[in-house]
Amino acid sequence: MIGLIVLVLLCGGVSAGSHSLRYFFTSMTPNPGFPEFVGVGYVDDVQFVMYDSDRKELIPREQWMVESEGPEAWARKKFLAQEREMTFKARIPILMSRANQSAGIRTIQMMTGCDLRDDGTSTGFNQYGWDGRDFLSFDKDHMVWVTPVPWGQNIQHNWNQDRVGNLGWKNYLEEECIEWLRKYLLYGQRELRVVAPVVSFTRPGDSNRLSCVVTGFYPQAIEVTLWRDGVMIDEILSSGILPNHDRTYQIRKWIEFDPEDQAEYSCRVEHSGLTEMMVVIYAGLKSDSQIPVTVGIVLVILGLIIVLVIVAVAVYKRKVTGTSGYNPTKTSDKGESSSSSSANA
Repeated sequence: MIGLIVLVLLCGGVSAGSHSLRYFFTSMTPNPGFPEFVGVGYVDDVQFVMYDSDRKELIPREQWMVESEGPEAWARKKFLAQEREMTFKARIPILMSRANQSAGIRTIQMMTGCDLRDDGTSTGFNQYGWDGRDFLSFDKDHMVWVTPVPWGQNIQHNWNQDRVGNLGWKNYLEEECIEWLRKYLLYGQRELRVVAPVVSFTRPGDSNRLSCVVTGFYPQAIEVTLWRDGVMIDEILSSGILPNHDRTYQIRKWIEFDPEDQAEYSCRVEHSGLTEMMVVIYAGLKSDSQIPVTVGIVLVILGLIIVLVIVAVAVYKRKVTGTSGYNPTKTSDKGESSSSSSANA
């Protein structure tokens, strides 16, 4: 959806070693095929709830949310979503007038939420966008709204007069949001458990591309850097973070390099599932020949096995035939005893 795509661009990154609660709201002028209002909620990067103006229902996206929230709490959240819908729809013509706009598809967007870091510290934020650009943001430390656009100054002034409302936002961002985040993490602890990444280097065939592949990690927030002889490489390409089938994530970062280069290349990864930074070193030409060397070892082992089998068969035959040149005749057990006695005599 157009509104949600633009809204995601307003979202700041989440640092490695933190959890987050995000709510995204988008309202737009009537446009066939699109609801006029949509709200979604995320814990870390997992969407757990959605509401839109077409269905008028609060839709859980995760079973753990359904099982953990009682009917009264669910009804309360639905009421708040419907209230937010009416508020956003009412603001669109006001903002069009302030921005001196009279026609076209217009969108108002809001992102609010909080981050909880592993060290116990937290942050909170509340910001608005208009037609995909920053419009208003809340400075919770000073309990004031700020705007980067001249036409938003009148709205900024009016909102800053609401001291009670601003105090409520500060309390929500610093206290209530964190409490809800902790609850949601507890509700979905199985699905939202932290999983450490698996890191490896790959080099396809004889190409000049050296890739660091990081996969199987959760949550999504991760930092991956490539280094040459202890110096971080700035010019790198990235696949971006992609989902795996099991709800974990993967990312690939690569460079073009000289395979004959004897420098030490390394991949450094920071993630909340790791107790310390993981450093994986590329083994150079040795790693490129890993598969042929393995095949060669297997062939050598098979050869040794064949030689051992041949030797074993030869030894067995010598034991059966006795000394070289002696051909035993077929006799009964009694005859074999007599021959043996004669030979001994």
